[in-house]
Amino acid sequence: MLTHPCDKCEVKEHTHLILDALDGSAAAAVRVLDDSPHYALFCGTAADTVEWWEEIFPLVEAYFVRMVSVYVAIATVEHRPTLSYPTSSLLGACMLRILDALPQDSREEMHSAVPEDAGHFRHTYLSGHHHGEIGWALKKLGFDILDTPLQGDIERRVQFCERQRFSATGELPPVNLADRHYPAFTYLPRDREGGAVSELRRFRPKQLPPRITAIRVTLGESAPAAPADPLGRTHIGYAPELTPQELWERGRGVWKLRADHVAASTIVLIVFDKTIVLVGSITGMVSDHQSGQPSRGTAELVADSARS
Repeated sequence: MLTHPCDKCEVKEHTHLILDALDGSAAAAVRVLDDSPHYALFCGTAADTVEWWEEIFPLVEAYFVRMVSVYVAIATVEHRPTLSYPTSSLLGACMLRILDALPQDSREEMHSAVPEDAGHFRHTYLSGHHHGEIGWALKKLGFDILDTPLQGDIERRVQFCERQRFSATGELPPVNLADRHYPAFTYLPRDREGGAVSELRRFRPKQLPPRITAIRVTLGESAPAAPADPLGRTHIGYAPELTPQELWERGRGVWKLRADHVAASTIVLIVFDKTIVLVGSITGMVSDHQSGQPSRGTAELVADSARS
């Protein structure tokens, strides 16, 4: 809730004006993209990295135009001489959103084309120097800051292209962009290779955040173990008075896990009631506990170095 109830109405009316100015901002948004070396680098990298890029690029560019148009519209309504957010930060935020929608195998290489100062769109606000409630009001009026359906649109387009490997006929699947507040603009392939090379000489890519893959094991409350417990335990489950060693004995197995997930993970998280109660380091896998033979897609976890 806002401090003053009248502010809520003012922000909503202000946001209505921004959405009304959105269509008229498309031409200026396209000029921003045409003049940006960061956008040229991103598109050039994608053309060399992402399969079916030409087929999904119209969707990608529509998203860029849509988000840049919002900032152009804000500048127009608020009589700002320039955008309320640095161009590289705004385009970088769009790029990160696009990466979330691209196939997994192309994301890491594409990340090298995202500028270091890239912003990030949240679910309920837009980054930048303007009224902090504009993002909230946009969501209330039906404008999806993250454009959630974008990922589904790209997936359907890629799946269709994959099927066309074995078919000589067909049309691209329809994409319903109704009620998405996409500005009216004509998509045309453009040559953006002539961006400002001097600016790109200072280009620094955004570093990938460190990622730690983990296996999660969820425990219930403490209870007697089954008579034929394969590890010979008398009790299973979580109890607050357990030492780390006792808790590890209850949490370490036997669990059916996908072997590829275990192989890609470095730690195991023991969870009770949505809270991590213990962490262990994964040292390897063993074959199926009962038969001694590798099970289909499953493995038993072998871990040590448990710690609170």
